Amino acid sequence: MKVSDWLKTAKTKVAPLDAELILLHVLNQTDRSFLVSHDDLDFNPETADQLLEKRAAGTPLSYLTGKREFYGRDFHVTPNVLIPRTETEDIISIALDILKTEPAADILDIGTGSGCIPITLALESDAKVSACDISEEALRVAEENNRTLEANVNFFKSDLLENVSTLPTIITANLPYVNPDWDWLGQEIKHEPALALYADDNGLALIKKLINQIVTKKSDNKTRYLILEADISQHDDIIAYTKAHEFNLIKQQNYILAFTY
Repeated sequence: MKVSDWLKTAKTKVAPLDAELILLHVLNQTDRSFLVSHDDLDFNPETADQLLEKRAAGTPLSYLTGKREFYGRDFHVTPNVLIPRTETEDIISIALDILKTEPAADILDIGTGSGCIPITLALESDAKVSACDISEEALRVAEENNRTLEANVNFFKSDLLENVSTLPTIITANLPYVNPDWDWLGQEIKHEPALALYADDNGLALIKKLINQIVTKKSDNKTRYLILEADISQHDDIIAYTKAHEFNLIKQQNYILAFTY
């Protein structure tokens, strides 16, 4: 089948850009102009057809191509990890701003998933960066990204701070915060791992647990930082909860909250 004929049919089933990206993936190309300059190229459509049907059924494109861009780099993703979102990049910018005044800071990313946050921070700064997750499958994906992108992040298994003895200067955390009962959730999110998405207490259970662990583990007066992602509808509750535990809000940027404690 010719490229032009496949795309004509595919674009009636999924978004035109998705169709083009699927075919580029199958043809091992990255530049969309290739499809224009090779519109009469003959290829075996079997794999492309299979991916097209999965995309039409709601499977996220990133799981089909096995990658997602984050902060200008391609990260490998599988259905075992959450797909990196653009809004999470605000965690990077806030952490980098803190590092300007805390050049010797160490960083721990909790619930790391694909490793996009700690790997990016390691590559964008000189900080010592570690990361943990409760999922061994997620840690394998993160380790692969660490090798591929030539970062130097230490990954380990932990349920939040359970296996952490000393608090780092900066904690970053994009924890599960979705309430499955929210009526605005899209269909694609159902294809992502529930372990990385959902939490009890209107999505706040793990965030509160982390805050409680921090309070228990802090044993000195050193100023430390916590950078969280959460739905905007949850921010007031999180701010109130952290304030009750003597955290101070220093930044509220889109989905991201940053505190000192």
